[in-house]
Amino acid sequence: MNNTTYTTYEALKNLLNKHRVTYREVEHALEGRSDQIAEIRGNRKEQAAEAMVIDVSFQQGHKYYLTVLPGSNKVNLELIRTFLKADKISFAKTKVMKRLTNCDSGAVPPFSFNKDLNVIIDPELYKNEEIVFNAGRLDRSIYIFLKDYRRILESEYQENPILIELSISQVETNFFEDSDPQQSMLEQDKLESKMIISNKNEQTK
Repeated sequence: MNNTTYTTYEALKNLLNKHRVTYREVEHALEGRSDQIAEIRGNRKEQAAEAMVIDVSFQQGHKYYLTVLPGSNKVNLELIRTFLKADKISFAKTKVMKRLTNCDSGAVPPFSFNKDLNVIIDPELYKNEEIVFNAGRLDRSIYIFLKDYRRILESEYQENPILIELSISQVETNFFEDSDPQQSMLEQDKLESKMIISNKNEQTK
């Protein structure tokens, strides 16, 4: 799926309508962090489909994956690296995440609209009858039945992008407990930018 002429929010709704999915859209305060948005929406954390972009390095280059798992769980990067037989793995930098998803951090839905962004889904999410996720915007969320979500996955992700189902949850339940990894990357990017500006100022003195 590639809907670069639309916003992700529009592309998402077009996708749901294409597959005649019945969904509930909720408007709420701007929020993308797992704990806070669950409290605002009133959903169970394990019901939330949390999506984050990871950067996977191989000898022949980089590949990017959208990891999707319950909001109550944390992604195990080392498990993914081992499964993919990759050299290195990390959360994608914010500018890369935005380029691939056209979303702000925390707003990424559990669908890829970019042929270069493959999808890895933790089957733990399938234990829910209904799931909820931010709809490409920090002020909108969508509820859909799991059966419809899986129906879309089976129809849309045959190739470019592909779908991988893999248990990717982190064993340590307190890992990244108080922060959104993609949001942490945003803060790191800001810090690096400040350091670059600071270094330039030092050089001009």
